[in-house]
Amino acid sequence: MRKAALFAFLTGFAFAGAATTYAHHAVQAQFDVTKNVILSGTLKKVDWTNPHAWFHFDVKGQDGAVTVWSVETIGPNGLRRLGISDRRLFQIGTEYKIDIHPDRSGKNLGFVNSFTFPDGKVIKVGFPEEEGGEPPR
Repeated sequence: MRKAALFAFLTGFAFAGAATTYAHHAVQAQFDVTKNVILSGTLKKVDWTNPHAWFHFDVKGQDGAVTVWSVETIGPNGLRRLGISDRRLFQIGTEYKIDIHPDRSGKNLGFVNSFTFPDGKVIKVGFPEEEGGEPPR
């Protein structure tokens, strides 16, 4: 009976660890880091969550249709180390230019390389050796 209880406990512990490991992914696994896409969009929501913060933008396409793009960054603590400690820096309803690595699935998701603010200020949050990109098609 004790062995069965120990086995059940260890099995449950292993599954809990596996779920945690699966939830946190390598950026290169989900996003195509060989491609950069430049988005211009109006910020609609920010999720300051760990392990990665998410920014949600309304992006107007060339045809005028608006789509929501959700872009992932490093976590809030990493953003703080880059000088983005004041959440008021990002204003809902303001337009930003975002340089992202697109999601491999083709969904409207990306990993942020940099943010360009309306005043032209650029904050690099992704891979430091990369810059530039192409507008989405």
